[in-house]
Amino acid sequence: MVEPGVPPPAAAVAVALALGVGIGLIGYALGRFLSPSREFPRKRRRYECGNPPAGRARGILVVQYYPYLIVFLTVEPVLIYVALALLAGPWALPTAALMVGALLPPLIFALRTARRLELWSAG
Repeated sequence: MVEPGVPPPAAAVAVALALGVGIGLIGYALGRFLSPSREFPRKRRRYECGNPPAGRARGILVVQYYPYLIVFLTVEPVLIYVALALLAGPWALPTAALMVGALLPPLIFALRTARRLELWSAG
């Protein structure tokens, strides 16, 4: 039971979600408002690290990791909000223990692999 005058735990998750969405919308609106809206030929030309473009383009930029980036950027915030929601209730301690337990095997594997790689490089 929630004490009088104390907001329910789900309110913290709702506030965090509202803040995240609100800050994203503010950033989008500022970008739309501050960026020039007129089209210039210079905007469509390619850009080579500060140097004037010379010759024709050399090739297509391979974006092989782009799908992984999109998956990470869409799934990670959702998982953060789910974790916050799970840690907001009376079951917070078992949930936190389960999360730490789920992170231990990959951590142990990474440390063992790093040690093995270090032995190979020392040669």
